[in-house]
Order: sequence, then C-alpha cells, then structure tokens
Amino acid sequence: MPELPEVETVRRQLTEKVVGKTVKAVEVFHAKAVAQDDTIEDRLVGKTIAGIDRVGKLMIFSFKSQSDLFLLAHLKMTGQFFYVDGEVVSGGGHSMTAADVAEFPGRHTRVAYYFTDHSALYFNDMRLFGYTKLATAQEVATARAGFGPEPIDTDFDCGWFAAQLKKKKAVIKAVLLDQSFVAGLGNIYVDEALWRAKVRPTRRANKVTKAEATALSAAAGDVMRESIAVGGTTFQHFVDTGGDNGNFTDYLNVFGKQGTPCPRCGETIKKIRVAGRGTHYCPGCQK
Repeated sequence: MPELPEVETVRRQLTEKVVGKTVKAVEVFHAKAVAQDDTIEDRLVGKTIAGIDRVGKLMIFSFKSQSDLFLLAHLKMTGQFFYVDGEVVSGGGHSMTAADVAEFPGRHTRVAYYFTDHSALYFNDMRLFGYTKLATAQEVATARAGFGPEPIDTDFDCGWFAAQLKKKKAVIKAVLLDQSFVAGLGNIYVDEALWRAKVRPTRRANKVTKAEATALSAAAGDVMRESIAVGGTTFQHFVDTGGDNGNFTDYLNVFGKQGTPCPRCGETIKKIRVAGRGTHYCPGCQK
C-alpha cells in the first residue's frame, strides 16, 4: 500500500496537472468507487479544481467558489490515477503495467473525470478498495479530525509527542502506526524512524524516555521528508504520476534488510512480527 510520501508525491504531481481544469463530464464504471453516489456528475460538471490538499493518505480536491463541495480520494491498496492529455499518459499509485495504459477507460477504470480542454483523469482500482467520493465541508472536517498531527509538519510538537507516549502502554511500533495519534507513518517509515532513534520496536511506549521521544519525532519527520524528496519508496507497487519509481529504497537502513549487517553497528538485522506487521530492527543498537 502506498504510504504518505508516495501519496504526497502523487498529490504534488496531480496538482500540476489538474488544478485549473473544469469538469465537463463524469463517467462512473463502478458505483462502489464513488460511494454509490448517482449525483456525482450533476454536482461536478462545470466545477473547476482549485487545489488538492492531503491529510494522512487521504487526498482532498477542492473547487473554485465551492465552500461545501470536495472530492475525497484514497488509493488504498491498488488505486491508480492516470492523467491523459492527447497521446500523453501519466499515472501514479499502484504499479502500472502495459495493460493499465493500453486504453482508457480500461478494464480496471472505476471513474473517469473529463475536462473541458479534452484532457481526462481516470481512477483505476483493481481490487475496489479505493475511492473518489464527494464530501461536504463538515465531512472533510470530520475526516481531518480522525488523524493526528504529522511528523513532517514544521510545527509538530515534540513535547506533546513525548508526553503522550508516557500515557500509552502498547509497544511503540503499534502506537506509531495509529493514524489517530500521529498521521502518515506506515510500516516502512516506522521501522526506519525507530532505527534512526535507536529505539527497539518492541519497547513499551511509556518506557521511551523524553530524549528518545525527541529523537524519534525528529527521525520520523526526517525520514518521510527525505522520501518525499526522492519520490517515495518503491518495491513492486508504487509509481508516481510521471511513471517513475520512487527511489528512497536506495536509502533504507533496516526495512527489508534482514540478515544483512546494520550500517551503524554491524550487528545482523532481524525481522520479527510486531503489531501484526513485518518489523525490521537491529538488536545491536536498538535497545
């Protein structure tokens, strides 16, 4: 599943392509992808995209002169966006295959947004877990309220973070994966942040010291900002809207590195399961 840096990459690149575009028509190929909303075309035709915001992995499209109309988009596991302008096709999300770009709409296209300049934005989703659905301002506010602050924010409060950890008895990895506590950290980036802060993923959150919590919050923000800068982390599943794989994989220190020496202390990196997720850590320097 794409994580925050991957979704942020798609958001930034889609912003360059679709902001300012006016919707001419909407074609729904599977009602589940628009939350069974049969009014979506009537409500969007004639509306101009003003911007694309994001909270966690949820993208929020806004429209000019529309204070109570938004489009929420979530890629989930297999979602893809394809922007088509004439013969030029660009896409981002779950990995693209030749079949995905052979024709539009394709067999996995769930919704098509056609613009007045004859370009189009297609939402593809093989497994139908993702969506693009309309929302009111109140619904957007409710969605935002379900997410905690993001460590990549410049005003992220390290003191608050340290104090909140003292109240939590769960293992630190599970706490960091909780999007209602801090938003945006997925499995890859939690492992990498814990390694940078020298905190073992099985530690109880309330046993993490203030100094460790400060290091951890900084590491979490740094690792995601660095990943965004290079387009995200790609294994077999993510491609950005230019069709390029993210290359933060080249900078990973522990994730997927089990059985290899820790780049910091030389101890062999281990893989275990924590909070139901494959977890990578160094037993030598993560105490």
